[in-house]
Amino acid sequence: METVSEKWVCGFWRRIGALAIDTLVLGVLGYVLGLFLEDLFVELGGWGRLIGFALSITYFGIMNSSLFNGQTVGKKLLNIRVVDSSNLTISLPKSFLRYSFLAVPFALNGAQIMNEALLSFLVYPLSMILFGFFFSIVYLYIFNRSTRQSLHDLAVGTYVVNVKVSSEKLPPVWKAHFAVVICLFIIGALSPVFTSDLAKSEPFKGLLVTQEAVIKNKSVKYAGVTEGVTTFTSSDSVSKTTTYVNVQAFLYKNKVDDSEIAKQLAQIVVDTYPESLTKNLIQVTLTYGYDIGITSKWNRHNYQFNPKELKMSK
Repeated sequence: METVSEKWVCGFWRRIGALAIDTLVLGVLGYVLGLFLEDLFVELGGWGRLIGFALSITYFGIMNSSLFNGQTVGKKLLNIRVVDSSNLTISLPKSFLRYSFLAVPFALNGAQIMNEALLSFLVYPLSMILFGFFFSIVYLYIFNRSTRQSLHDLAVGTYVVNVKVSSEKLPPVWKAHFAVVICLFIIGALSPVFTSDLAKSEPFKGLLVTQEAVIKNKSVKYAGVTEGVTTFTSSDSVSKTTTYVNVQAFLYKNKVDDSEIAKQLAQIVVDTYPESLTKNLIQVTLTYGYDIGITSKWNRHNYQFNPKELKMSK
């Protein structure tokens, strides 16, 4: 029997609840696979996120289609499903296309993108996908209350609806939403223009040189090098500022407790980045593990070194 107060298009929180359940399902699947394939996932490094991408697009692509009545595990538990404007479930290709608008930006987010790509023309489409798609999806999820369609729904003409409620005529999507989405895409695509001066600056170039030198260490698969400042205020209102160079190194083997490796990397910073001698410390984080998008497992150990002492001890 149809509930009078319930609308055809499902509300925000029920949809988020279903997504949370499906995320948990995929997370458990990823965890189980990690028990058997940990070495492979670690070896893949940043490419491991393609594993999560493949699993998630297969899961959502198949289950949101007519093959499973437009219902993933989460949607089935909360009595909602994916349909078209005629209240009919969608085909398998259309379901895969729909989810790809979600999967691609989330798969790229956090991926280990090479410096060559970040400093080339590729940075513009990458930025548009990462920021334009991501923020458009979030914006429409929250603010498009008339049809509750996010970017992936609008792209293929689908709705997420309550199963036991008859379809109803919906008002058109407010045109201002499309204007906001266009602006988000433009901002995303052009954002590298505003950061190009930083990429051309001497400190940034120096950090890239240091990063490449750290990666050449035989124990390191991938690394990131940044500068930072922290300010600590004590109970007697005395502020202390600490400047540092931070190295996050992803290792081939689980040797995060090897302080000698950390010291070698800190020494590379001193040798290749003269500005490090003006900092209070060099912080090295040795990291081992994997991230396949739907789950991750990390083991880390932090080390701190005085750059002047390293210089003198050489």
